[in-house]
Order: sequence, then structure tokens, then C-alpha cells
Amino acid sequence: MTNANSPTWYSQPFRADGGITAEGLLGQLGRPQLSRLTMLVREAAQNSWDARYADQEEIRFSFDLRNVGAAHIGEWRRLFATGVPQTGDIGGAFKRLSQAPSIRCLVVSDRGTRGLGGPTRSDTGQSDRREWLRFVLNSGDREGTDLQDTSGGTFGYGKGAFFLASKVGCTFVYTRFREDNGALRSRFIGVAIRKSFWEGGARYTGRHWWGDPATDHCEPLLDATADAAARNLGLPGFGTDETGTTIVIVEPDLTDPTLPNTDVSEEMDFNTAGNYLAEASAWNLWPIMLEGRAQRMTVSVTANGVDIPVPGPDDDVTLAFFADAYRKAAAGGGEVLSCLKPKKDLGAFASEYTYAATVVSPAARDLGLEGAPHHICLLRGPELVTRYYAGPERPNPHVGYAGVFKVADDLDPVFARSEPPTHDAWAYQELKGPEATFVRTLGRRLKERCDTISGATGKRAFKVGDYAVGNVAQRLGHLLAGPGGTGTAIIDVSPRPGTSFAAGPTREAHEDPQAPHQTGASGAAWDSPRETEADAARPHDPEAKPSQPGRTTATRRPTLLSTPRYEVLAGRPVLVQQVRLHGSGRNEGHASVVLADGGTEDVTPAGADSPTIHGWRTTDGSVVLGDVFYHSGNPTDVELIVNAVPDVVVEINVTGQA
Repeated sequence: MTNANSPTWYSQPFRADGGITAEGLLGQLGRPQLSRLTMLVREAAQNSWDARYADQEEIRFSFDLRNVGAAHIGEWRRLFATGVPQTGDIGGAFKRLSQAPSIRCLVVSDRGTRGLGGPTRSDTGQSDRREWLRFVLNSGDREGTDLQDTSGGTFGYGKGAFFLASKVGCTFVYTRFREDNGALRSRFIGVAIRKSFWEGGARYTGRHWWGDPATDHCEPLLDATADAAARNLGLPGFGTDETGTTIVIVEPDLTDPTLPNTDVSEEMDFNTAGNYLAEASAWNLWPIMLEGRAQRMTVSVTANGVDIPVPGPDDDVTLAFFADAYRKAAAGGGEVLSCLKPKKDLGAFASEYTYAATVVSPAARDLGLEGAPHHICLLRGPELVTRYYAGPERPNPHVGYAGVFKVADDLDPVFARSEPPTHDAWAYQELKGPEATFVRTLGRRLKERCDTISGATGKRAFKVGDYAVGNVAQRLGHLLAGPGGTGTAIIDVSPRPGTSFAAGPTREAHEDPQAPHQTGASGAAWDSPRETEADAARPHDPEAKPSQPGRTTATRRPTLLSTPRYEVLAGRPVLVQQVRLHGSGRNEGHASVVLADGGTEDVTPAGADSPTIHGWRTTDGSVVLGDVFYHSGNPTDVELIVNAVPDVVVEINVTGQA
């Protein structure tokens, strides 16, 4: 079934001493709970991350969904046509592809990586480099890897994700690597894992390779021949001195993972699938994508040539909270979780409260995140997301927490051995003795921390008398917000004019904003603020008209319009209050934490944050930083921006002086 003179398909026969079937290979990943696309993102990125050079600052990783163009479809058809009689596929997928008007592909590439070097047959050529053997030929091959290192792969089974992602179980591998002597080499080969079959009285494993077939195996196309084969199929090449690997998944399975399993699956279009891949990359890879790292992965996604943005901490508020927790833990600002018997530090932990952060991504839902986060991101040495540990939710649906735990370096191999082939859990049952104790204890420590953060244990353990009133208000703030409120909320606790309430300003304020002397619910007049020494030292608007001596200037106090709203500014949530200024003058914003008795907090409790004024946004969109804003001219509307604080009730007030 081979042709030694031209590239074609080689089908692996069973040897007398046995072999593994294609079905057995595909089953080595078990039954993953994650969708196939999520598994593909995790396994492909892990392979690329493990293959990075130690001195490479940027590892480029990409997904490209494409239809084979008219210029290359003929070459693809010829390639599959040679496989019809060679692979026992008569009447099957290869024959259909050899006649298809178009062929869909998902191209997964990395650059800045080592490529797939080493021997091209398993039985000879002992070498420290075995990337080719591990990915193209062998299964479960860990020879040449150090189980004490912090690589992501553990079993060598992850490549199964590529074949599971192909509806026809077929991929093509194009790689460039550097030999020990510095020479650049290219290799190209097709790999298919389908079904075992009988042909001519002989049984075949169902594993196939496209390349230069030899008597008992298949060699890849090499160097210029490999480059030409990839070019003829329209695959991306390599730049000068560039190394890495491109893997083409033929006819990708784009079944919508958000739909329930049914006999009839519904596929996503390229744009939807591209968005899913982009979001799955963000939620599974964000720690290694963070800017400022010594080494980082940059991820790009395209669908038929259209770029699809990959979310990150700069434009996703929940990821921003996770990133803040990560940086806090990395800087030693968190805490160390420990096992007491035997005594051992397990790793670093840090968390952040979140508010106005709601997860809606289907790819995040695949990982168990939805709504307000209440999760701890678990990391090992490679810093790829292992999983998100779910703790109790906070009482307010708009308030949550995001944490990070990273295993101590010396325990990384222990936790690696506790992972299943899909690397998405830590199971102490896989270990024995103290190692099992460390993993089991971590589960308890995470539960303890999440109970505390969420308030699940706080309600039982805290004695109000032991805490400052302000601290108690912070813990109960979400209750004051009432149903439908947010963690940082505005409530009707003060009748003073110029104060923002959940119910909005007084009716008069809405209907007659030009009223020169509004009064609050109590009927109290607006008190003009007296200028302090600090005020006097502030720069005054040179265009502001001075008051005339001997006359009292009528104060046109600012009016707060509507209810404050949340915005995300520079990756952080803020409260935005619309304010009407009735004329020239000095305006000052105030923000305070409301206490349980309706008063405001004078002193911020130790370790707690307090809301601050970020600045003022004018009608042209520019922002004047600081709590004071000078206006000259006709009445106008501006926006007061307040840096929000989690889990408290905030009172906003604006004072004005002509």
C-alpha cells in the first residue's frame, strides 16, 4: 500500500506483537468535561508554551479559520485523492474531500518556539530532542523531559485534542527547527487518526501519515520539498531565521458548545467560532498573556482574513480583577497557604473584590464562570489556567471576588502528577502519603478563604463590637442597597440638597433645573461653603467673574441629575454622576461611605478603601482631574467621576460657589 517514489499516504499495519488502534489513541484524553474547542485552545497553547526558547520574549500563537482558496483547492483535492485507496477510506471522508468544491481549515501556528526536531523514527536515533516523536509518532512519550520541571504537559496525550477537533481526524504538520549545528531544517507531514480496518486480509491500526513512505513507516518531506508542499497548499511560511510549527486541522468541528448535546449538532459560522476561540484563549491563557512579563504569549485570531480581538485585562473588567490578584500574589502582597501536618507551604494566594463585573462569555461558561465571579484561578509553574475553583457567591448578585492561587515551585511536580490528561483538575486520589495530603489540604484552604471572602463564615464568626462601625457598614453595604442595587450603591439616606439618591433628585430638580434656590426634602436652604486656606491656595479660573464688594453673590448650587451609573475607565469601574452647573463658579465633588445609621464615614477604617473623586468630564469628553472644577460661562452639564469602592454604599455630593 505504499509508493516509494512520490509523496502519498502510508497506513500503519498491525505488527505481530500488537499495536494501539486509532480509537485507543483518541480515548487517551478520557472524557473531558470541556468542549472540544476549549480543549484545543488549552492543549495547543500548552504545547507552544512548553516549546518556547528560554530567551524568547514573545511567543506568537494564532488561530486562523479559513476556506481553502481557489488557487490551492486543486492541490488539496489531489492530496486526498491519493489517500482514498491507501487508507481504506473508499467511499469515506477522503473521497468526499477529493471532490469537495471547498475545504475548511483551522490553522494553529506558533512562532518563537523550537519547532519539532529530533529523530523521525521511533526505534533509532537516540537524542535529547524528541519533539517530532512525541507529537507525530508516539503517544505518552515523556523521554527527554524532566518531571521535576514546570512544563504544562505531563502525559504526552494532548495532541489528541487536534484530531478530536477535526471532523475527519486529519491534520498536517509543517515545522521549522534549528539543528544543533545551527542549520535550519523544515519538515512537512500529514497525520490522520481514523478507524482501524481490514484490507486484503491484513489489519491496520487506523493511523495514517502523508509523506515519503518507506517500507515500514513514513518519513516527512524535508527542507525545500517541505516548504514547497506547504506553499502549494497555501499555508503560512516562516521568516528568515524563524522557527516554530504550523498545524492544519482539516474540516474543524465547530459544533456550538453552548447548545445541549443532541443527535443533530449545530455548527457555528467562522465569525462566531473565531470569537469563541478568542474568548477561550483569554480565559485559559490570560496569565501568560499579561504585559510586563519577561516572556509572554501574544494570541491572534482571524476568520477568513478578518481579525477578531482577543479580550484581556485592559478591556474586560473581570479579567482585570483576576490580573490584579495575580500581580498581588506575584509581588508577595497576598498570603501563603500552608499545610500544618506535615508542615509545608503550598503556594501564594491573593484575591480582589469585584463589583459591576459580570461574566457573560460562552467560553468562560465552559470553565464554570458566569455572572459575578466567585472563583479562584488555580495555576502551576507554567501559569496556564488549570481551572477556576468556585467558592460561595456573595449575597449581592453584582458583587463578587476574583482570586489566584499558584503552587509553590517545589510542589509543582506533585500537583502536576495529580492532574488528569486534560490538566484541568488536581485530584489527591492520584497520589499517596504526604503528597496526597498537600493536595487535599489545599482544597480545604481554598474553601476556608472563599468562605471568608464571600462572608459565608463572617456572618457566624464576626462580633460587631470588635469592629469599627465603618467596617461593619462596608460588610453590610450591599444590604443597604436593597433589591436590584449594586455593591456600590446610592440610597436615600440624607435629605440634604445636592446629594444623590437611588430615587434620584427631588422632583423639582428634574422638572426645574434652572430654579435658582432649590431646597431639599427638609426645606433647608443651600449653605454656601466658606473658602478655606486650602481653597485659597488653589488656582482660580482667570475668566471667572469676581464678586462685587459689598454685595452677596447669589449661590447657584449645582444640581445632580438622574441616578449615577457604572462605567469602566482605564479598566476600573467608576461611578458617573451627571451634574448641572448653573453658571460660573467653583464646584467641588465629595464622595463618602454611608454608615448603617445613615451618617457618613469620617475616618476610613484601617486597611479599607474609601471612594475618591477622579475628576470631571466636560461636554467635549475631556476629563479635568481632581475634586474641584471651575466653570465659566453659561449653564452646562458635566459628569462627576468617582472611583468606586467595593461593597459599600456611597453618597455623592457637589458643592458650588459663584
